[in-house]
Amino acid sequence: MNWIEIDRILYGIISRHDAVEDMIKEAKIQFKWNQSQAEAAIKPLLKRNTKNKIIEKPAKTTEKKSKKLLNKK
Repeated sequence: MNWIEIDRILYGIISRHDAVEDMIKEAKIQFKWNQSQAEAAIKPLLKRNTKNKIIEKPAKTTEKKSKKLLNKK
């Protein structure tokens, strides 16, 4: 399988999903890739593919609580 065939399959995956995480998950299963390989293949194609509205899930943020607030009585 060459890169043209892989790109064709990846464009099909991109067209089926709205969320980037879902695309990466399917590519990992389809090609037996790890997370890094799937991201390296999908993300450049997303930049070129402007037809679809892609939803990227925001990174989880955690609130840092001040030690002073925790120690107040």
